[in-house]
Amino acid sequence: MRARTRSALRVLFLTVMILSAAAVAQSFLQSTAGAETGTETTTATPAATPPDDATTVAEENRSAGGDATATAAPPSSGLTEVDVESRFQRAKSETLPGENWSTQRVRAASGDRGLTVVATQGFYVSGQTAELAALTPDGSVVYFNDTYRVYFDVDPVEGERYTVEYVAAKRFEGEDCEQFHSKQCTRNVVNRVNLTTGDHETVYAEMTPQVASGRWHDVDRINDTHLIVADIVEDSVFVVDTRDDSVVWEWRFDEHYSREAGGQGGDWTHVNDVEVLSDGRIMLSPRNMDEVIFLDRTDGGGYAVDENWTLGEDDDHSILYEQHNADYIPRAYGGPAVVVADSENARAVEYQRVDGEWVQSWSWRDVRLKWPRDADRLPNGNTLLVDSNGNRLVEVNADDEIVWSAAVGMPYDVERIGTGDESEGGPAARLRGRAPVEPRTQPEDGTNETATEVAIGDGTASDRTVTDQFWLALKDVTPSLVTNGILYTAPPWVLFTDLAFAALFVLVGLCWASSEFYWAGHTLRGVAAGIGRRVRTGVENVR
Repeated sequence: MRARTRSALRVLFLTVMILSAAAVAQSFLQSTAGAETGTETTTATPAATPPDDATTVAEENRSAGGDATATAAPPSSGLTEVDVESRFQRAKSETLPGENWSTQRVRAASGDRGLTVVATQGFYVSGQTAELAALTPDGSVVYFNDTYRVYFDVDPVEGERYTVEYVAAKRFEGEDCEQFHSKQCTRNVVNRVNLTTGDHETVYAEMTPQVASGRWHDVDRINDTHLIVADIVEDSVFVVDTRDDSVVWEWRFDEHYSREAGGQGGDWTHVNDVEVLSDGRIMLSPRNMDEVIFLDRTDGGGYAVDENWTLGEDDDHSILYEQHNADYIPRAYGGPAVVVADSENARAVEYQRVDGEWVQSWSWRDVRLKWPRDADRLPNGNTLLVDSNGNRLVEVNADDEIVWSAAVGMPYDVERIGTGDESEGGPAARLRGRAPVEPRTQPEDGTNETATEVAIGDGTASDRTVTDQFWLALKDVTPSLVTNGILYTAPPWVLFTDLAFAALFVLVGLCWASSEFYWAGHTLRGVAAGIGRRVRTGVENVR
């Protein structure tokens, strides 16, 4: 090869590596700049102290009566993402005294969009803790709590405007875990908190063995005294009477499933969601089975899986792939339908019941969306999403345009106050854009199924640029379990695109090194032959 050609290739290799490194560095610098900006413009003040030394922080970086729709514009109009994560970091270290946000101030600052409550998991490698927080549309933090190591489900309390119940967990070691003959264990709690007063109480708590697979992800309230728990560590669901903490009912997955299905190694089903439907059925999301299942009453008074209603199939990733937080939409609002965060497929998706079968009726994704784990259909037809590895909350309208987003590190669950629990009152995709949807009067008994035909979308908007299409195609061919595993343990600012540029940097570096090796007159065959000669010479000398 001519010297000029080699020089040109060296320039090409160097250019690609510099550009790749610059792209990753830009993400880091933008994250750092956002944190600095958030610290300079945010004033955080603590409020009442909940149990276990939790900290509540009232924070206001703009006037309480600011424009609540300032960020409610589609991307083409220059949508600005609200940087909330930097305000969380300020709130964690803030010690100045102050007063709570009153209900009136919260209502004024929330505007038409309302208050958004988010539960996060934090970052394990960097040690960044998790938080439960309530946000106004402009990103002001009304409530903040970082007592627990991880937060999962959060639900509004019926009849109380600014009160929520949430699921959280803490790790314990030593004597606390002796009952499990283990060095580590977990305390799972269901707590109730008023976001404006800071009043806080523990509704139910239980110690469980293990740590990661011992954490409950979802608890659903049945009535004033009973809760239903999705128990990951025991691969079951159970109902507890909170008056005396007695378990009054339990259903175990080994009543229906073989151990050959799902996950292994102490995390078999990973049941991450439970929902009691208005007709008495129970909907469950065993993540490791790639299914959403329905338990129906049997003639003997127990419950069994209604296989005709099962959505998905173990290892059939074209339907669902390790999903989270399935929400049921009843016939009264255009269903039966299920909106679900299809996590490893990096999309939010809806399936509609049509002639006794599940048919995909809607899905959404964008370039950044990676490992979504919650998707709530709001009464106005919008969908509120959690983008865990994209470190943000996203709200998309009926035209699938982003109308609001907030930068939040590793979010797990989100609720919009005033819109009901999860997707309660939200219309199925076929009725989106006709909000507000008036509920129909047909009974919901598990047998009523709509025969309405639905359009099947590919999950992307029609106005994607060539660059967007490239990144989406790259995501489709990249093993999601691998990339999500890396992103889960990576620093908060790392996104999928950063992984791609880092991989390109390494690949081009290896190609450059190999080329230089070859140009120097070396080949793998020649090197192997040389090593062989040296070995033979050494053996002969020994002899």
